[in-house]
Amino acid sequence: MKLTYKRQLILTVVIVLLFNILTTVCRHWVFSSIGKCLCGLLWIVHPVMIHDAAMSKRERSIIRLAGGVMILWGVFSRSYFY
Repeated sequence: MKLTYKRQLILTVVIVLLFNILTTVCRHWVFSSIGKCLCGLLWIVHPVMIHDAAMSKRERSIIRLAGGVMILWGVFSRSYFY
């Protein structure tokens, strides 16, 4: 199964929602941070664009930077959902 932009975006939303539900059920804020870090890592490892056109190095680095920002957001934020 090839991860396209749409599938990867849906996977990101599902991961964040599942980990937020796990945060609510278990009453531990760390699960929300783990979910955000996993999503950021997914975008760093597999950067994709909306179109299937060839990406330049600059576009790949911007997507990876956004994944890094998501990881930093997960590490330095503390989410409370309960």
